[in-house]
Amino acid sequence: MWKPADPSRPSRQILDLLEDMVSFDTLSSEKGKIDDHYVISQSLFRKWVRENDAKLLQNEGSKASPAAELAKKITTLRKACNTTQQELAESLGISRSAVAFMETGRTSSARKHIPNLAKIFQVPVEFFLSGMVEQETTMVLSNDEKDLIDLYRRLPAELKINIQKYAERQTRKAALGF
Repeated sequence: MWKPADPSRPSRQILDLLEDMVSFDTLSSEKGKIDDHYVISQSLFRKWVRENDAKLLQNEGSKASPAAELAKKITTLRKACNTTQQELAESLGISRSAVAFMETGRTSSARKHIPNLAKIFQVPVEFFLSGMVEQETTMVLSNDEKDLIDLYRRLPAELKINIQKYAERQTRKAALGF
């Protein structure tokens, strides 16, 4: 879901990425009511995003792991730019199968390619870590949690993914009783 900065403007819910085209519904601010369905070129859709300072919102429901979220972002950007896995692989200087592994979250090497991916897709590095989602959250934090958040925020964007993956591994181990 792409939401423009102006709340009076309708949001756009992408339905499908076709060859050089984007299929989407427009949603009014009235409880997400669908106004109309459109199919336009990907370049026109990207122009609308820029002109409306639109932000990509997180999907509702359960959040996938950081690796799965990163994989989804890489795949979506590649398709939106009408780029094949082979073309992306050549731009990154890696094999096509390595791109396929990145897009399925089966490799941890995606993080080292984030700066180059940001240049290729012309998005900020932060996009791969945060999705550029602005979300207000009210939470009561202990002092150690505040310290961890402060330290995390001081890290360069490229290293934040390492922390996310580490926390994900430790959480999995804890859930299995290790």
